[in-house]
Amino acid sequence: MLNLREYLLYDVSKKHAGEIADKARENEQVLKALWNIALSNDEPVNWRAAWMIKNIHEKDRKLVEPMISDMIRALPQLEKEGVKREFLRIIMEYPLPDDEERLGILLDSCFNWLANQAEPIAVKIHCMTILFEISKVIPEIKAELITTIEVAMQEGSAGIINRGSKTIKALRLNKPKIS
Repeated sequence: MLNLREYLLYDVSKKHAGEIADKARENEQVLKALWNIALSNDEPVNWRAAWMIKNIHEKDRKLVEPMISDMIRALPQLEKEGVKREFLRIIMEYPLPDDEERLGILLDSCFNWLANQAEPIAVKIHCMTILFEISKVIPEIKAELITTIEVAMQEGSAGIINRGSKTIKALRLNKPKIS
């Protein structure tokens, strides 16, 4: 039997993600091991572990839900785009944190990544969505968010321009969601 790290190097299909989700249900150490691998700088297994965590979340939300606070706290230390992308995708599915520390971490991380030209499109789009939600709680960030999105849109990618335009429109019209 392969160890988890070797398994992640060997195969990361949806089928195997389901198998690992089943193993995580049986043994909480599997999810803890995935978490530790995801936080490492060991590519490509770190983003594959994060992807597995996202797939476990899709299959059994209750397993990953207790990790959300730690996931938010880990954001400033994340360097690898695949891990950022998967963690943000999970975090987006939950209500915003109700404490200032975690909300501040989420706010700072998302603004930094949205403003960073080197960040991939998916990370920026997830950041826009999260920052849009934060702007409902902290409306004072709207002007800065609009400016940051406009700068990001100058890079010219169709995905950023599309989501940026929709987000700015929703912010200006005080819409409850981005459409």
